[in-house]
Amino acid sequence: MLDHDHVQQIEAKLKGMQRAGNKKILLDLRDVASGDMTEATRLANFFLKSGTIAMLEGQTVAKQTFAADPSKTINATAPLVVLVNRGTAGPGELVAGALMDNNRAQLVGEKTFGEGAQQKTFELPDGAALILSVAKYETPSGKKLQDDAVTPEVLVASNLDDSDNAPKQGVSVDDQLNKALDILKSKAS
Repeated sequence: MLDHDHVQQIEAKLKGMQRAGNKKILLDLRDVASGDMTEATRLANFFLKSGTIAMLEGQTVAKQTFAADPSKTINATAPLVVLVNRGTAGPGELVAGALMDNNRAQLVGEKTFGEGAQQKTFELPDGAALILSVAKYETPSGKKLQDDAVTPEVLVASNLDDSDNAPKQGVSVDDQLNKALDILKSKAS
């Protein structure tokens, strides 16, 4: 989940890394599907000194562009690999798409779910409610998360059980994680 508390924890870890001299980052966004798009934008900004993080546009919603604010950047240079899977949706996709399109991170895993819309709730007279998507988030390159999802550069099928994110029967290796670690090891820090 990408809510305020989780993003605060990531911020603290990144700041601690700087003091410790650690030089490579692995961000696991697999199965991150809930949270706040504002917090997702903030998280992406930790890694981006400049550029577009995302855009939002709808039929009745004027186009908004969310740009990186250099004063909120924590680490814009360390090698960064991001893990994604088909359980990565909404806020997780926003972060992954921003980092990939700005050439800040290499993505590893599976194509994401494809969810990234701003919704509005309309109360109906009978007490029911109607929830409509009124605008769609886009990656910096203009791909709508809702329509296109995010496809990593390095595709690695999951060998984890979908039900509990545990290894499938008899499998004790996380192929996506191992590939991401191999890529990070090969990058100069």
